[in-house]
Amino acid sequence: MKKVRRKAWCIAVCLFAIGVLIGIAGIYIGETDDAPGAALIGILLMIGLVVLGVRNIYTDSRGRNL
Repeated sequence: MKKVRRKAWCIAVCLFAIGVLIGIAGIYIGETDDAPGAALIGILLMIGLVVLGVRNIYTDSRGRNL
């Protein structure tokens, strides 16, 4: 695996992990504080960061899709 691709995978995994953690935190805060908006924001942030991570895997260093 090329060094650039390895870096893309690392960034993608980090974005995925951060997205899942933010989503879990948002859902937890939304449930304990009885604020459905906080849970929704957490879920939307989680989905957004997961999409960015997957998109990062499938684009090369010049921004073209593989």
